[in-house]
Amino acid sequence: MLTKEVMILRELLEAKKEFVSGNHIAERLGISRVAIWSHMEKLRSQGFDFEAVRSKGYRLTLRPDSLNEALIWALLPRAAKDLNVVVRDCIDSTNSEAERLLANGQKTPVLVLAREQTEGRGRLGRRWHSPDNGNLYASFAFRPEVSPARLSTFTLWMGVNICECINSFFRIESNIKWPNDIHIEGRKVAGILTEARMDADQTRDVVLGIGLNVNGDTNDWPEDLKAIATSIRQETGYAQDINRFTAALAGRIALAYEQFVSDSHRAALKEKWNAYDALQGREVSLLQGKDKITGIARGIDVHGALVLARVDGSKLLIRAGEVTIEK
Repeated sequence: MLTKEVMILRELLEAKKEFVSGNHIAERLGISRVAIWSHMEKLRSQGFDFEAVRSKGYRLTLRPDSLNEALIWALLPRAAKDLNVVVRDCIDSTNSEAERLLANGQKTPVLVLAREQTEGRGRLGRRWHSPDNGNLYASFAFRPEVSPARLSTFTLWMGVNICECINSFFRIESNIKWPNDIHIEGRKVAGILTEARMDADQTRDVVLGIGLNVNGDTNDWPEDLKAIATSIRQETGYAQDINRFTAALAGRIALAYEQFVSDSHRAALKEKWNAYDALQGREVSLLQGKDKITGIARGIDVHGALVLARVDGSKLLIRAGEVTIEK
């Protein structure tokens, strides 16, 4: 929501470290100097602070470290201008909250964020460790009005865009393991969960859930996660600005969604996937029923299926399943 607090933050953020006069803010927002001070006091209660100098004005000196709705709104790029943002302290799951909002008529697109999840989930019903430690738990909800068949490439397309956003923002190298895990040097840093409600010929709504280990201290994780997962902070050596990244990710997802709905993403999907494919050329295996199938991963087909080259020269298309990299 474009509140007065958000508008004040935008003015101060655009000025970077320079002062912004009270008269300028008052004219831009159509409010009095006294009202400006009142809104700033509300922002101070959320963890912001300001420097005020007579004849110079105000400048922003402190921002909250944890997710902040007003700050994310203020940082949103133009591509995400229609996005509604909702931040919760602690909920069961951002996907579940997004689904509840949709059921109650929430306008889309909407981004649901939480500082903590008590029942965070991933694919195949797996639990996603979601403490209040500076990680990103997010769900984007849309009403795309496309056929259910079109959704076969949705998670993959969003996945490569999330991967690109992570790499460009944090200046690291991550890749994606089909169909929905993002890794850094073989250790999981993020997971994606897509859930949709569909009729026979129409998609009613779709929720894209993202769990990204941003600032979590890996020393506090359960033992079974320490060997297989990592965080952005662990990889870079310092804490990251989760609000700025969330806004950047929202802009990237908004653009990717427009490309998906228009079906213009297909030409770029395979090229992008090949650039970030963690399985390309690797020997992998998966279970189909009681049978273990092995082969060499050869990218994806036009519908997002994993292409598996068998020893006998045949190719197998994998549309669902849990793939394991053979050592």
